[in-house]
Amino acid sequence: MKNANGDGSLRQRKDGTWEYRISVEGRKTPLSFYSKDADGRGAKKKYREWFKKTGGKAVKEVKLVKQWAEVWLSLKKADVSAGSLAYGTYANYERYTNDYILPALGGKKLDAVMPFHIAQLYASERVVKLSNSAKNEIRVCLNGIFKSAKKNRLCSENPVEDETFARSPEKSKPKVYSLEDVNKILAYAPGHKWGSHVQIALFTGLRTEELCALMWSDIHLDGDTPYILIRQVIAKVENADPTVKLPPDKSGKTKRPRAYALRETTKSKKDRVVALTDEGAAVFNSLPRDGLFVFPGLKGQPYLTPPQFAYRYGAVLRDLNATLIPSEQVPILSPHKARHTYATHLLNGGANIRAVQEQLGHSKISTTQIYTEVDLDARKNNVSKLSY
Repeated sequence: MKNANGDGSLRQRKDGTWEYRISVEGRKTPLSFYSKDADGRGAKKKYREWFKKTGGKAVKEVKLVKQWAEVWLSLKKADVSAGSLAYGTYANYERYTNDYILPALGGKKLDAVMPFHIAQLYASERVVKLSNSAKNEIRVCLNGIFKSAKKNRLCSENPVEDETFARSPEKSKPKVYSLEDVNKILAYAPGHKWGSHVQIALFTGLRTEELCALMWSDIHLDGDTPYILIRQVIAKVENADPTVKLPPDKSGKTKRPRAYALRETTKSKKDRVVALTDEGAAVFNSLPRDGLFVFPGLKGQPYLTPPQFAYRYGAVLRDLNATLIPSEQVPILSPHKARHTYATHLLNGGANIRAVQEQLGHSKISTTQIYTEVDLDARKNNVSKLSY
């Protein structure tokens, strides 16, 4: 590795972050490490940590999948520091790499991994039983590792390119509340101290991280068409305190508690406008404006975190069921299922799928289309009215 003693170039970018660039043998473009501190020391520290993690070796000396996977993950973590990658996405990369890829391929040499080995991993019992989205995460990680290894001339081919995993034959339909359940919930919620959490989730279809980040300045109730501006989220971030850990899980692993922070951008990196019904606007108008955020946080924190929101949301449903006989109780679904419910009943009510896509903030129409398959019985009932 050139400039092995840290003799790279340091510059401050227009957005205020520091970039430390250093040339690496076998790579046409320099590697970059980022920090948001006052003098760029953090960027240099990230480089030193990366250099130490690779064993102080030149990149061209890296041989094993495990070695390069660690390098690839460290560069992805640098992207988190630069703000170009969400920490939650990096955490998924780290999880699937460590839990599935390295146990199967970590000890192999990069240039010895063949498409057969990738197919074998996809066909393993541990992977086959995963959801399609989890399998896709594994493929994304594999492709990232081997594509970058090929670019750095550590292997001649990317064995992942032409291999695909077997998808589940049937997509599981999103679980949603029936119209009867929704009516029960909306009738009960106004009298509950946290009822607005469920009401707003059902009337907006927002993601939990978007609900937690709602500020009163984002709520526009004047005029003929009330709306919400979605411009930020409460996102998972790395817990910086290494001394705080959760008790070991069933596998014996110990993890740091989850930490959250306000991220001034959305999942799609674009602001969006969500139109409100009059009923939805009425819920916002009924709430006290006690702080900057619609859902004030606990113990001096300005906002709720997604787990705190989910607890309150679930409490409303549990308390509702305590008032109902067993045969009439509503299912206790997650806040995200309220989003599914919103989309499903919008479409069942005749809403244009493009409008629903905009309301939900889906980047692809195919994501929205999963909700068109939910209520087949309702569509069958309509088709049965055909007059010939």
